[in-house]
Amino acid sequence: MAAPRFRFDHIHLRAREPEAMARFFTSLFGATARPEGRPGRWVLDLDGQALLIGPPNADHPPAPGPAFPYCGLEHIGLAVADMDAAIAHLRAAGAEIAVGPLDAGGLRLAFIRGPEGVMVELLERQRQDVC
Repeated sequence: MAAPRFRFDHIHLRAREPEAMARFFTSLFGATARPEGRPGRWVLDLDGQALLIGPPNADHPPAPGPAFPYCGLEHIGLAVADMDAAIAHLRAAGAEIAVGPLDAGGLRLAFIRGPEGVMVELLERQRQDVC
């Protein structure tokens, strides 16, 4: 029996303030957003990838987010062609640059801190063989 094919579908974030989380991704990273139809739920398109944002589940109160860095789903990575231009744009837009930019063996990296501790990594590949 052949193994099933798995395809990427979406990333789902829970947020105490879903609209603020949606604004973070639209205003800084150019995502498009639309309400999902149920209160407090948003569907974003970030360069062809689906990002779903929903409020906390009333039956299961959220735990506080872990401190960065941690094990588990730690961050969302976005590639940029020019790190310096991206950082200048984000700083002008009021983003919190938490780490970097720094050089890491063929990559330039920076981390942007979003609402509720969500981290977004920017990476500029200086060599194509690095992944």
